[in-house]
Amino acid sequence: MTIKEYQEKKDKIEAFINSKEYRPMMQKDMVVLLTVPKEQQGALTRILAELVSEGKIIQTKKGKYQSTEGLNLVSGVFSKTQKGYGFVICQRDDKAEKKDIYIPIDATKTAMNKDLVLAKIVEDAKPNPIGEIVSILKRHKTHFVGTFEEGLEGPGVIPDDRRLGGVVLIPWKDAMEAIEGQKVKVVIDSYGDKGIEEARIVQILGNNAEIGMDVLSMVIEHDIPYEFPDGVIAQAAAVPHMVSEKDIEGRRDFRSLPTVTIDGEDTKDIDDAVSLERLDCGGLRLYVHIADVSYYVPFGTPLWKEAQKRATSVYLADRVIPMLPEALSNGICSLNPQVDRLALTCIIDFDANNNIKGHEICKTVINSNHAISYDVLDDILQDETSPNRAVFGDFIDMLEGMRGLADALSKERIVKGSLDFEFPECKLVVGADGKVIDVLRKERSVATSIIEEFMICANEAVSTEYFWLDLPFVYRVHEKPAPDKLEALVASLGFLGMSLKKGGKGSVKNLQQIIKKSKTLPQGAAVSKLVLRSLKQARYYPQALGHFGLALEYYSHFTSPIRRFPDLLIHHIISANIEGRLFEGHIELLREGLGDVCQHASENERRADECAKEVEKLKKVEFMKDKVGEVYEGVISHANPNGFYVELENTIEGVVTVSDLKDDYYEFDPHRYSFVGRRRGRSFNLGDKVTIKVADANIDMRRIEFEIVEG
Repeated sequence: MTIKEYQEKKDKIEAFINSKEYRPMMQKDMVVLLTVPKEQQGALTRILAELVSEGKIIQTKKGKYQSTEGLNLVSGVFSKTQKGYGFVICQRDDKAEKKDIYIPIDATKTAMNKDLVLAKIVEDAKPNPIGEIVSILKRHKTHFVGTFEEGLEGPGVIPDDRRLGGVVLIPWKDAMEAIEGQKVKVVIDSYGDKGIEEARIVQILGNNAEIGMDVLSMVIEHDIPYEFPDGVIAQAAAVPHMVSEKDIEGRRDFRSLPTVTIDGEDTKDIDDAVSLERLDCGGLRLYVHIADVSYYVPFGTPLWKEAQKRATSVYLADRVIPMLPEALSNGICSLNPQVDRLALTCIIDFDANNNIKGHEICKTVINSNHAISYDVLDDILQDETSPNRAVFGDFIDMLEGMRGLADALSKERIVKGSLDFEFPECKLVVGADGKVIDVLRKERSVATSIIEEFMICANEAVSTEYFWLDLPFVYRVHEKPAPDKLEALVASLGFLGMSLKKGGKGSVKNLQQIIKKSKTLPQGAAVSKLVLRSLKQARYYPQALGHFGLALEYYSHFTSPIRRFPDLLIHHIISANIEGRLFEGHIELLREGLGDVCQHASENERRADECAKEVEKLKKVEFMKDKVGEVYEGVISHANPNGFYVELENTIEGVVTVSDLKDDYYEFDPHRYSFVGRRRGRSFNLGDKVTIKVADANIDMRRIEFEIVEG
């Protein structure tokens, strides 16, 4: 039975159990009723077990299977806070959109953060139903990282993730001779009624105070592979360091074409390069050159399998954990200047009005003239007296043309309804000792916008072509917001004095107008964050479901094959198609496995993002540790019943807890995300500028606390 046939069988069994005619029955009764052949009864057993583990059906004490629909039971992932309460993030499907369920601290059973659980709704409250966890379907945590200690009850490990609870006891025989204060990796063998029941140390990472140990601990905590197997290293080492004449056979030669790369100053894995020509008709020809990584990472090899396993490179404060060994990612695959490099090039023609007239994808060889940093390009384009103009004299006209084309593409996207968020990023300046020296605010610049627009344009062109070729492909999809999320957003914006129409084809543009309007308001950044929270997460998928945020019907990730596996897989498909190697059996093999590949890539992307955010949060807390008592200006960025968050100019955020507001009794207004004093009427609202003092920077809790300074 193929994967496709198995999934079809599973869908039919689920539909059968959910049908109105179905009555709870045992597996043996299903076998008879559905006339399941003996050779397929093992598959039926697996299917029923999977449906139970997914929370779609339950098995009663009498062994009968029953749908969870109609029982007020929902399955979902438990998101647990450090205070103990949490929310069940409901699994959504095409049948219905379900609100997330609030789980009080005394109703969590033994569920831990990210466990897949089955929950029962006990009160249909607003804004979220209140429920209790009935059972844990699947534990998320199989291991954790913590600090070893010898306590009164024996050896134990204090988890870095405080949501796991207190000390986890470890038998001496499973302690690997760890000593006080060492960082260790612990595997969880079993859970009991009170949480983790049996665990053992499997790796001693080193002393807590070692340089980089804090980040390494988070990498291991998130189960991110950071060392390459010997076979992968050997294959990478065998790849030639230079492009040979044999390598460029059958490729278009663009080595004489003026070409530049535009990246961050510290970038070493350069995926893309760009060229621009003015055509006789008054139009432009844009070349987006993307490193041909698939040439060096053949399908099915150890390098390929390792890249698929990792799915993405991970960029952290003090290191990069690459998807491919550095011999490739920073070497032969990187489009470094003044050396020949292999590429897949997307050529896009524009008329005199910057409308796209057509495109072509081809295998090429290039030789980039310059590696230009974002800062240098911004200087060139914004200062006509800049000394950098003399350095890049022959390229100034091309760079100016790129700015003009990017502006036109951006305006066209906005007209179509693309959501244009402008959230500032931060740059952590890390010293040799691993400590953060400074935290800087990074705004989106002209240079970054140029590359963003060109990459979006190429990604759309490639995905559109391969959709109509009807070949297996990996799309980047971003579906429409769930109705309940949009409804909650409409209500929140209404209370904040902003209107948004419900549903309808104009909802994308309505959101766009809200974002545009909010940029002129004090609470603008907070409003944009509310809009962002209402949207679904983008993901990889084998079918083109559209990209809501970009207002595009077809979209994919083609432009970063050094650091993203979906891009590498797309390159493999494109190259095989160009060279006529996509035979029918290959196509079917790709189609059959794409669903799992897309899900794995999406999950690992989220894992990498979570790790990066946790590292950034930790480093910001470390940076503020010696700033306790100092006073800063900030803006209220978000609020919940426990307090409100204040963001400083450098993007560092801290919380002001409601219990620390001593001048009045403050009540939380969940509609306006504000706190209002009962006696004096003083309020703290989104977007308000406030003066704060740093009260605490707790590294263990990864939490910064502020206090309001009275004027």
